[in-house]
Amino acid sequence: MATDKKTIAEINEKLKNGKAVVMTAMEFKKEVRDGRKFKVSDVDVVTTGTRGVMSGTSAMLAIPLAERGAFKRASKMWLNGVPCIVAANPEEETGVVDAVIYGTAESRDHHGHYGGGNVLRDLVEGKTLDVECLTSEGKTIFTSITLAQLKFARLYNFRNCYRNYMAFGNFKNHRLYRDNPTSIFACRPVPLFRGLTVSGSGELNPLENDPHGKVIKSGTKILLNGAQAMVVGNGTRSAPEKKCLSVAGDMFDMDPQYMGGFRTSYGVEVTNGLAIPFPITDQDVLDGLSNCLDETTRLQIADLGDRIGMSEITYADIWKDAPLEVEFDPDRCISCSFQCPAEYYCPMNAISWKDKCIDETLCVACGACTANCMGGAFRGKGDIFRGCMGSVHAFEKDIPIIFRQSNRFRSEKLAAHLKELMLNGEFLMSDSDFDLKFWNL
Repeated sequence: MATDKKTIAEINEKLKNGKAVVMTAMEFKKEVRDGRKFKVSDVDVVTTGTRGVMSGTSAMLAIPLAERGAFKRASKMWLNGVPCIVAANPEEETGVVDAVIYGTAESRDHHGHYGGGNVLRDLVEGKTLDVECLTSEGKTIFTSITLAQLKFARLYNFRNCYRNYMAFGNFKNHRLYRDNPTSIFACRPVPLFRGLTVSGSGELNPLENDPHGKVIKSGTKILLNGAQAMVVGNGTRSAPEKKCLSVAGDMFDMDPQYMGGFRTSYGVEVTNGLAIPFPITDQDVLDGLSNCLDETTRLQIADLGDRIGMSEITYADIWKDAPLEVEFDPDRCISCSFQCPAEYYCPMNAISWKDKCIDETLCVACGACTANCMGGAFRGKGDIFRGCMGSVHAFEKDIPIIFRQSNRFRSEKLAAHLKELMLNGEFLMSDSDFDLKFWNL
């Protein structure tokens, strides 16, 4: 007999027995658009996902620095030239140092081009990191580490996964932007009325699908960069209308394709990917998912100078029929003699002008290459007409989208990956407000 309520324990039991109905947000919303009116009994879990720039990212690492007794205390430390904060640990005579690295910390050696986000991805990729440490005795210790050598490596992210964001452009020629035309929302100065930068995964965004906070709570199990993790609580700048999350997860099982460093005209940034399951326990949860569509999710357009909303569109204007990947046509490359603008402005260093290729594991389809390539060699995959990543009609004109800080392609991939794990019984949902068993506490 159909019921209008289910418990998480009942859904977990169905997941264990291979009888649960699990849908991605993409699959669910397609059927909603096709006119299906879901009942609570029709589906057990819907998986959501988002991937994009998430400044509030840090990691705690326990770094084996030297042999026991080699030093008393670490004073300063750098990983690949990126500064860390070392803990005042009375046990440092063991040779192991606890250190925190921020995703937005910049390398002293590659200012503006390499930072903490790059270090975190390099670590997860299994690359060797160079370590330099200044001790309290005035000695400098040089060594190298890999993730496999660490006993503790955990992301503690204090501001991730905003409930979507805003679109920005240069509309007022505002003094603050005119005098210093740099921004975390752009890879280069934005010309007046000739470019829009956008953030947010729209209808896939977990927080947008949970408007009343019924699903996502402290203790909710999630995927962080493809690995099982946990919501700790609200993020540092969370507000009722623009929520964000604080999350934590061990790095050892993370997938580097969902993370990394990211460059803007303002400096280094960091990207992460989150996937969150929605257990369909009652009609309210189902309604939250059904009502969250790109065409109903508002997106304010603001000026880069003052960030005050001026107009409003929806995420359908950004994502409907938009290319989710970028491709390169070598026949259109004009071999710029001095510097390839597409390579220079790529925030992920995914483009090699020398090799004439895109590293698809790094590319986030931001569109910077499509807007900056002089020969038009880069375009959205499957899109032979628009040249960039689409356009938005606002202020009585069509404004091209020149930069996207959210990666819808891997947002969808994360949601699909979580669905696969759940159908295989490899991911069950937390059944309490704070499930400490997950952390073995």
